[in-house]
Amino acid sequence: MRTAFRQAAILLVTAGVVSAQSIEIHPEWIATVGPAWAEGADPLRSPRGIAVSLDGRVFVADLGNDRVVSFDSLGAKGRPIGYAGSGEGRFVDPADVATEGRHLYVLDEGNERIQIFNRHDVFSEVLLSREAGTVGIPSRFAVDLFGRLYVSDIEEDAVRVFRSYTGEEELRIGGYGSEDGLFVSPGEIAVDRDRNLYVCDRGNARVQKFDPLGGWLMTTGADGPGGLQDPSAIAVDRRGRIYVADARGGRVVLFERDGSYRGEIRTGPDGKPLSDPQGLAFGPTGILYLVESGRDRIILFRPPPDLDVR
Repeated sequence: MRTAFRQAAILLVTAGVVSAQSIEIHPEWIATVGPAWAEGADPLRSPRGIAVSLDGRVFVADLGNDRVVSFDSLGAKGRPIGYAGSGEGRFVDPADVATEGRHLYVLDEGNERIQIFNRHDVFSEVLLSREAGTVGIPSRFAVDLFGRLYVSDIEEDAVRVFRSYTGEEELRIGGYGSEDGLFVSPGEIAVDRDRNLYVCDRGNARVQKFDPLGGWLMTTGADGPGGLQDPSAIAVDRRGRIYVADARGGRVVLFERDGSYRGEIRTGPDGKPLSDPQGLAFGPTGILYLVESGRDRIILFRPPPDLDVR
């Protein structure tokens, strides 16, 4: 039986920082999707955000091809959604996707807007846009099951909370700064079962946690063996453990519910170092989907059984 954890002294020389001991996690690899994800389709190119619906359908922002792709829970039955352009249902550099099960939300970064599609992948409306003055410069976002849309706005260095059906703004969290509760270039967002909010504070190289009303709760990943270089994506399991993709560090770091470091995944199923991980999402059966943008692929795996993430 393969050991789930292996102590390894790893010397990290990055940004002038020499770091200490890390714990390597060996997940159960399930499948790899891409670069060729469907017969006859253009390969994935610089994929970014990922989302999984309650029925297991997977959506990926295929930024380099100006489209979204979808497939089933194991990577089959793939099909594209949208294509390049600035009209309705078209994209320029789509950077993120989100779903609450009834709709697909797409962060159309190049057009500085968020579009909504129905469950049949048909364009419904532009919910927020810079042109309309309803949002600044959105970088990443998330949606919960209770009708809230959370948008990282790098123009405001804040997370803005909207009603997911009307676009009405309810709450604004943060502002520019390095103190607790403030951001520099906020990025990916995750929401847990208790509606707590987790934000990749990329400019400050850390992750911050907030309660449903925007109150600051915790900062993690700022230093120590789990110290992050560029937190690019985040997912939270059912026990509240936090998985953070560290794009520059080429790893996925696991933190316990209290923010303490647990370990990290540094290599893919082929034994090669992870290259520019950019998206993370849990599926309904406990599969974790990782977007490895540097290799234009999606990796499906389960954390080791002794982590008990279900």
